[in-house]
Amino acid sequence: MPTGYRTVLVLHDVEGYRHEEIADLLGVSVGTSKSQLFHARRAVRTQLGASMGKGLTDA
Repeated sequence: MPTGYRTVLVLHDVEGYRHEEIADLLGVSVGTSKSQLFHARRAVRTQLGASMGKGLTDA
């Protein structure tokens, strides 16, 4: 997973930051923060599905 995706995922889903705060911290737009979170979550679902032997994205 790219560093930007991972950073936004941790800041938002683990640390509880809002997109506005993440955007300020990282010097990106709110839209970029949201987009990176979307892609990060999709990557996690894909990895979990692959490791479990089934597609979680089919649900």
